[in-house]
Amino acid sequence: MNNLYTLEKIDIDKFQISKAKLDHYFEQNISKYSDFNYLYWDKIKFQPVPKWFKDSKDLWGTIKFMRTLNYVSPIKTDSWEFFRFWELEFSKKLLHEIDKNASWTFYTPFSESDKRLFVTNWMLEEAISSSQLEWASTTSRNAVKMIKQWIKPKNDSDRMILNNYEVMYFVKDELVKKEKIDESDLLYLQEILTKWVIENKWEIWRFRDINDDNKDPIVVKFKWKIAHEPMKSEKMRVELKRLIDFMNDEGDFNTFVHPVIKAIVIHFWIWYLHPFCDWNGRTARALFYWYLLKNDYFWFSFIPLSSIIKKSKIEYAKSYIYSEQDDRDLWYFINYNLRKIKIALDAFQSDLKNRFKDNHSNLKDLRHLDLNDRQKKLLKYFLENKDSFTNSLIHKNYYNISKPTAVSDLNILRKKWLIYSTKSWRNISYFPVENLENLIKKD
Repeated sequence: MNNLYTLEKIDIDKFQISKAKLDHYFEQNISKYSDFNYLYWDKIKFQPVPKWFKDSKDLWGTIKFMRTLNYVSPIKTDSWEFFRFWELEFSKKLLHEIDKNASWTFYTPFSESDKRLFVTNWMLEEAISSSQLEWASTTSRNAVKMIKQWIKPKNDSDRMILNNYEVMYFVKDELVKKEKIDESDLLYLQEILTKWVIENKWEIWRFRDINDDNKDPIVVKFKWKIAHEPMKSEKMRVELKRLIDFMNDEGDFNTFVHPVIKAIVIHFWIWYLHPFCDWNGRTARALFYWYLLKNDYFWFSFIPLSSIIKKSKIEYAKSYIYSEQDDRDLWYFINYNLRKIKIALDAFQSDLKNRFKDNHSNLKDLRHLDLNDRQKKLLKYFLENKDSFTNSLIHKNYYNISKPTAVSDLNILRKKWLIYSTKSWRNISYFPVENLENLIKKD
């Protein structure tokens, strides 16, 4: 029993809920503990105790009473108890804001190459951050260099990130086009994630097996203690079929759930079932994006949510635990993800404004040149990084363009004597000419 991570529990049945307490709950805005910050007892007990409440336990009893979990989720336990959730003011406002941006495909004067660049950067950051959440030990800078320059992975951390990058491409370009997904799609997703890095090769292309023989002894640990033991594989396979139906908007769950909330529920459900021997977290985050892109929330192609989540790994882990151990209240996990989406949305909108200003400022000096935006940006980069270089592969990956387009971009600059090339074996590298600054000045 000492090996289990369990939350501190308070017996709230003995606390009486009076009308005066409920009135005070609203008058003093105690509901704030159940809105943007959805606190559990371990945080509530350190909050100031307002008037009308005897102590922190009495306050917690009232908060729990007010958390009416009026939505039954499709996720159920071994004992057929369902996870539940409810809607809050914070979530309603945020979902409205997300819906306003859902079909927004850059109503700004950005070029198509800029839009592709945003998506490319999203896939890069998401691939790196999602792997770092699972303790991939490499710097973001080295990982970006590896992917953009297509450098051979040096270790398992590099391979994990490269696999994740491939998964993001698969989700965006292939999986999202399918009307329905099935078990084989999940297995293929898992195969991409685990190739070259999984220790036991026989774990690839199959679901985990936890039965009486305990073939795949899987537990989820937190602070070196067991925080979650997935259900036996026979039940898991039954629930996995229900999950796939839920992802395909089919099955016995007919209640409307907002697509963003539903994507978060899918994320949690994958974790709860743990259908694979490893890499369940990355699979869950990939399917979260898949469901949103499938439902035309294209805006999520520009926000690498895992880069926000990795800054609060402990809070992320505890949101799973709170949801499972506090009366199966799924809102802990939903609330955590919505708060991180809010942070990512604000950061993206701010970044968008700054990029527009930078683009306008940087490119207007070169508008006299008969060049496209990619070429102008490369020249600007070379002005600030005179010892740097590029090649067709780097240029292609950076802007998410075809190889012939990348070669054409660079050859035009070379013919204008703005860059020069050197060849080493089969590789051609391009460098800025020494007097680049003078050559691009407007006469």
